[in-house]
Amino acid sequence: MDVFEAFPNAIIRYRYFLGSYQRGTLEGDKFEIESDLSVIVDEGDAGKIGGAPNAQALEADLLMYVKPMELPTLNARELTSGYVVYDDKYGDCFAIINADIAKNQDTGEIEHIELMLRQIEGIQ
Repeated sequence: MDVFEAFPNAIIRYRYFLGSYQRGTLEGDKFEIESDLSVIVDEGDAGKIGGAPNAQALEADLLMYVKPMELPTLNARELTSGYVVYDDKYGDCFAIINADIAKNQDTGEIEHIELMLRQIEGIQ
């Protein structure tokens, strides 16, 4: 039983969106929403104040479980290099800093993708 079957009431829909992101194109940074995600979010996210003495930037991490069929790729390197997650409720953008492919240990079937997200500046 995967995490989505085990915890159906924890699934959040129509709030988080996956988008492709390209930095430094001729038109500037480009963000395009590709799909909405049905996710389970780990409620215990971590944050820390930036390391510079006068910095007030908050670095926030968030763990998210995503259904594999909702992603454009199951290649972890592609997910961490070309995509961001947008939170429509708060207007926050998150870089994907880690993508783990979670497989059923008996069948080898991919059950979910675990994304570790880090909050970044908003994208237009």
